[in-house]
Amino acid sequence: MSFDQVAALLAVNLALWALIDYLHAPPHAPLALDGLFGWACYLLLGLAACALTARVQNRATDTRALLVPALAVTPFVVVVLSLAADLPWIPRFPTIVTLLAFAYLVALTVRVLGAAYGPVHWRPALTAIVLVIAAPSVLGLLDLDTRLWVPQEQAPGDEADDADQAEALFYDQPSRIAAAVARVAPSQAGKPGVYFVGFAGDGSQEVFRRETQFAREVFGGRFGSAERSVLLINDIDDRDSYPLASVSGLEQTLKVLAARMDIEQDVLVLFLSSHGSEDGLEVENGTLPLAQLAPDDVREALDSAGIRWRVVIISACHSGVFLDALKSDTAAIVTASDAAHESFGCEDDRELTWFGEAFLKDSLSSSASLQEAFHKAAGLISQREEAEHQVHSNPQLFVGELMQRKLAELPAAKPRGTRAYTVLR
Repeated sequence: MSFDQVAALLAVNLALWALIDYLHAPPHAPLALDGLFGWACYLLLGLAACALTARVQNRATDTRALLVPALAVTPFVVVVLSLAADLPWIPRFPTIVTLLAFAYLVALTVRVLGAAYGPVHWRPALTAIVLVIAAPSVLGLLDLDTRLWVPQEQAPGDEADDADQAEALFYDQPSRIAAAVARVAPSQAGKPGVYFVGFAGDGSQEVFRRETQFAREVFGGRFGSAERSVLLINDIDDRDSYPLASVSGLEQTLKVLAARMDIEQDVLVLFLSSHGSEDGLEVENGTLPLAQLAPDDVREALDSAGIRWRVVIISACHSGVFLDALKSDTAAIVTASDAAHESFGCEDDRELTWFGEAFLKDSLSSSASLQEAFHKAAGLISQREEAEHQVHSNPQLFVGELMQRKLAELPAAKPRGTRAYTVLR
């Protein structure tokens, strides 16, 4: 076992840990090398643990013989544990998961000792197992910060300036919403018209903004709502082009818009796009203090506005949690997933999420009905998840009995076939 082997494996491990740290860092977080101190401390502890185990094996045993197989297997362990931590069911069974993780690490420890020294003796094996079991407690006690990408903390004066700017921004929202709704064209008397409200909740990733803008364009082409649309957009780099996407902003927008609608016959399409959880939709725009959007918030906003006919489309993980709160005879609900699963494709380098691509781009304009578009999109998503070995997101559809007849009264579909749309930026 040479020094070159140890150095090369150590470099691979450090590069992998740096990559994982970068992938889990908040967007736009700057590189901060202070975390290297924590790395150095933990590496020294790991070296000391290997040295102690080697000494228990035999006073003349070379520690490098243990370091090489340990460092060789570490990248695999780090990747497995990192991926497992993102599984949605992990937090539900903490005790079982912890026991399984320890059992896996103990078995792997014995294998590493065998690869390093041949036949495994009980004393070094017991020493290594005790060190593995004690490691989480020791790391928790030290609690060293190993992050390399850390959001910058604001100075007190900067926080005061941000608070003043946030107050002015919130104060200005009612007038911005009123101006946006004032540009909405009325529907034709005697004919049901479609109105569109888009809500991009997460301002740190532009994929949600792009998807919401694209949804406005597609529904405009499909149902003639292009001139009867309002967008609420969170974007940390642009807080001026659109009213903010917030719970109160959605409530006010729907109330003002309802005053311009014939609520007895017109239909509202509400498109929501963001990250999601079992509590609802994430609403985030930098340092602005924004409440998250819960299913009951959406229902209360629609009910308070008096909007009877509603089509609600939620493009987010766990978006099925909205179904029970929004179901009614005069509602249609489309979700990108069921309540227990994630949807995919929200990386910021994408134009649309997987759901947005399948439903908006590949299905809606070429389908005779909303229901047909959903089933076509659900099939495309399922095929993609199978091909990429992902857990199925299980998109959901609900259409109330009265809403089925109402959808048939809406403006006729465009000619069948694929229509080219531009994804707005």
